[in-house]
Amino acid sequence: MIKPEKMPNALYALQSVLIKAREMAYQSASARDLGGILDYAEMLPRFIASEEDETDKFREYLAEIADGYKCAFVLQRFDEPAPPKW
Repeated sequence: MIKPEKMPNALYALQSVLIKAREMAYQSASARDLGGILDYAEMLPRFIASEEDETDKFREYLAEIADGYKCAFVLQRFDEPAPPKW
């Protein structure tokens, strides 16, 4: 699970990972790079669905994505207040 107060941010960040993956696909990223970011994206819902608090692990994955795929906005969407109607 993600801490309830971070759930909107978690979903907003997950959406941003998918946006980045789509951008990479449109820019003809290598299959290895595209598969790598999608591997991360595949794990994020598992953290959300977990019965244990996985908020810190979720953020760690986002930090790895942000660093490895040059998309700081992914982590910002988790750390900063989410817009009310994103």
